[in-house]
Amino acid sequence: MTDDALAARLLSIFTEELDEQVQQLNEDLLALERAPEDAERLRGVFRVMHTLKGAARAAGLPLVEEVCHALENELSRVRDGGEPLGGAQIALLFEAADALGETRDELRLGRGAALAPLNAVLHHARGRGGASPLVRPEVRAPVSPVAAIPRPDPVAPSPAEPRTAPPPPLPDEPGSAPVATHVRVSLQQVDAIAGAAGEIAGLAAVLSDRADDLFALRALRRAERKDSSAREHGAAELDRELTRLLRHAGEDARALASVSGRLGDSARHLRQRPFSELIETLPRVARDVARDLGKQVRVVVTGGDIEADRVVLEALREPLLHLVRNAVDHGLEAPAARAAAGKAAEGEVRIGGELRGDRLRVTVADDGAGLDFNAIGKGIERRGRSVPADAKTVARTIFDEGFTTRATATTLSGRGVGLGIVRAAAERLGGTVDVTSEPGQGTAITLDVPLSIATMRVVLVQVGAVMIGIPSAFVVRVARADPRKLARVDGRLMLVAQGTPTPVATMAALLGPPFVDAPAPAMLQLVVLESGSRRMAIAVDDVHDERELVLRPLEHAGRAATNATVGTALLSSGDIALVLSVPSLLAHAASDGASSSGMLAAEEDHAPRAPVRILVVDDSITSRTLEQSVLAAAGYDVVTAVDGAEGWRMIERQEIALVVSDVEMPHLDGIGLCERIRANARTASLPVILVTSLDEPAQRERGLEAGADAYITKSSFDQDTLLDTVRMLIGRTP
Repeated sequence: MTDDALAARLLSIFTEELDEQVQQLNEDLLALERAPEDAERLRGVFRVMHTLKGAARAAGLPLVEEVCHALENELSRVRDGGEPLGGAQIALLFEAADALGETRDELRLGRGAALAPLNAVLHHARGRGGASPLVRPEVRAPVSPVAAIPRPDPVAPSPAEPRTAPPPPLPDEPGSAPVATHVRVSLQQVDAIAGAAGEIAGLAAVLSDRADDLFALRALRRAERKDSSAREHGAAELDRELTRLLRHAGEDARALASVSGRLGDSARHLRQRPFSELIETLPRVARDVARDLGKQVRVVVTGGDIEADRVVLEALREPLLHLVRNAVDHGLEAPAARAAAGKAAEGEVRIGGELRGDRLRVTVADDGAGLDFNAIGKGIERRGRSVPADAKTVARTIFDEGFTTRATATTLSGRGVGLGIVRAAAERLGGTVDVTSEPGQGTAITLDVPLSIATMRVVLVQVGAVMIGIPSAFVVRVARADPRKLARVDGRLMLVAQGTPTPVATMAALLGPPFVDAPAPAMLQLVVLESGSRRMAIAVDDVHDERELVLRPLEHAGRAATNATVGTALLSSGDIALVLSVPSLLAHAASDGASSSGMLAAEEDHAPRAPVRILVVDDSITSRTLEQSVLAAAGYDVVTAVDGAEGWRMIERQEIALVVSDVEMPHLDGIGLCERIRANARTASLPVILVTSLDEPAQRERGLEAGADAYITKSSFDQDTLLDTVRMLIGRTP
């Protein structure tokens, strides 16, 4: 190995060592700031400086060596004097940790040490009198960098001068035989392995299909043999050969499947990294933000030993940074406010990871004041929107892009970017983000993401000629439903199960072109999906099975790819399946309005014709007149009643095709009228639309449980919604 190659290698080794030592330094300093008398942590900081001093000399970084020597002297005086570290000394050490971290980043980019930050630390250390000149041995001729590597000393080190172990011998040194326990591989290589595993799995399935073909050939040959005993001997030979081939083909298929399984497991393990690597810098971040704001914080971390795909962890790095900053800035109160609320002056931020099946759940929680729903409501109104009645929906508004409760921006917050980034990152991974909050008790934000994006367990469905994979984690259930028995709420189809209405839409309508709605079948195949607070029943052409798929790049999707497509997978048939992001799909449905026009049109074409006299029941003359005018203008024959009791008498005396009724009325309300209609054999199938100002989920459930076919809230009332709903229910225009 040439001197230049050796120098480059030593620098690379030093960079990786520096990464570990800076993390250890930050961890020890955070503990010392809370307990300056902790002698073991002080020794830990001393060891870091001593280790880096020798390593920097070996790597040819004299300024790093000088800084570590200066701080080592400062620490020696503290240790020998028996006094705990002071605030100024801890601040200097944090400054050094940042300078060393910048040096690590610069070295990784091939730009050398971070001179300005390191010189600033050296200047401050010397200003404290903590830096005696670093005496180096006189060198009369150029020396190979290997000469600078510290070598074991036969004299035992004194307790005052701890010494680190020498680095392992380089592989090409005589007599060395290092055993590598860790290897670094590029992500492209890992992805190639994962892709190969997927291809092998596909080939294994194809080979299994070929075995089935051979069995079929043998059965055919046996049938032919019965027709001619003259070919019996030849047929027997063929039969034996086919049997042998079948046996070997089956064995090969099983072996190939086993190998592909092991290869896939190996690829997944190569991609995995511990959760601790994701969160290792967050306690320092929380500490720095708290100091800037005059707050006190303690960070509690759990789940550091669990592992997940490194791509998933890397994608969560920036969102967690925002969440921790947000927890300290928005969540924790100032010490005086906490004292007034009977809390300890020091707030707590908890960062935890846990496994839920094949999902990683990461929570950042604080014990602060909780969400300010009043401020959130004002923020919603400033954006020209009405404040939702449901507190859960209000809370989730904080994840909207650009949303903020701050009137002015600070260096930490107020731009409305941070939590939008959190939600976007979660949804890109095929995950979700949710928030819970208790007034005076704190707020918890939870990210739920897959452990790996290399493979995914999906429910495989078909839409037209395209196979689509829906991540199983978002599938609540698979159901069949008669399209004629679906309810309508504010003009939208609803699947009602256990009293709870779930919006229904076709997958083709949600994905858009080139997908096209097919005519509605006699029974709909529905996949009920849930992401956060959103739930929807999606109609598909067919539901195949549930399976594990190896994801491939999106470029394989072709023209069928949509904004909700996160990847593709090769199926055993050779077809390409699209894998969807359910959060993106449902978010699009919520913002754009779920269309199910194809189903409705088909249903309308085949619905039985009925008389078109409509009864409008409402105790408000204004509402009654409005609805009567809209329907009459559309050509319907309209009769009216002032309450449910009068409405029921008219239903008994006349042939009514459909009832439009208010809910809150004297004598007999709309719910009671609906129940009476359903209880009578003659009128049990009479369509009923409830129109009410009560926009609460519980009220809608009451109406649908009573047997209403559709539910329209007056807040969203318009004549098109009413007329479309009437046409859907009676199957024709006037």
